[in-house]
Amino acid sequence: MTELATTTQAPATELEPGVWILESGEDYEGGSIKGVYTDRDLAADDFLDLVRDLARNNRLDVDRSGEDPATCDLYVHGGCDWISLTRYPVTTRRQLR
Repeated sequence: MTELATTTQAPATELEPGVWILESGEDYEGGSIKGVYTDRDLAADDFLDLVRDLARNNRLDVDRSGEDPATCDLYVHGGCDWISLTRYPVTTRRQLR
């Protein structure tokens, strides 16, 4: 009898080089980049600092927050303010058209 070997592969998005971009802004006003990180864990402290500042300075209740299970992106929304930590792929070579 022949057995089939199974392997667990990482999702394609984990295999692609990428960066994590920390942004904050206001609904309908846009936002700005607060930091760019090579790893999500490296951005965690800065993300939490922005959330604390948002809650403390604006005395806003957070009405939505969470993590996207498919991408591991983080987001917080309070009033009209938002903060996000999103992974973006990095192009390492010229794309063919």
